[in-house]
Amino acid sequence: MDESDSAVMPYGKFKILFINVFVILFKAATLKPRKLYYNLKTIHDVLEKSCCNTLLSHLYIIFVSLMILAKFIMSYLGLAANIIALFPILVEEFADLLVPSIYVQFVENILFAIMEVIVGGITVRYFLPCKIPLFIIFVTKNIIQISMGIAALNIYTDLHQSLKYDMDMVENGSEMGSNEGELFLRKESLV
Repeated sequence: MDESDSAVMPYGKFKILFINVFVILFKAATLKPRKLYYNLKTIHDVLEKSCCNTLLSHLYIIFVSLMILAKFIMSYLGLAANIIALFPILVEEFADLLVPSIYVQFVENILFAIMEVIVGGITVRYFLPCKIPLFIIFVTKNIIQISMGIAALNIYTDLHQSLKYDMDMVENGSEMGSNEGELFLRKESLV
């Protein structure tokens, strides 16, 4: 192997590294406690002004506020998990360090998006019935977010599985050759 081969980063590794760094920079730029305050204030103001002013509507405001707070906290956990995930991506070892990132991405990008659609549907149905076109845009945005989240989750789980496979092969005594050690990266570079 000459120096020109070692200086070239495989496409699969570059893709997952780009996704991870982009997510880290995006979350670092958008996670602000002030934004959380304005989101909570907006939810309270909009739902307070709706036609329903019952105990159920106040409980719904509390539920939505807690969901926004949980999503904010999960975003910070996602930022930390993505920073930790840089190490196994760059070193191509320690596959277990990718597990927190996989779990956080599943909760943040898939579960919370599904919950947002459900909560948005309840809000439009009972509190803001005149905002159906806005709800359609909101559902479209969440469908795109869920599909991108599933794609990123597949990339991370593929890397995790390939790193686990490599570690299992090393532990079982059948040392892989240097060309076969990049199973995930070679497979992704064909795509």
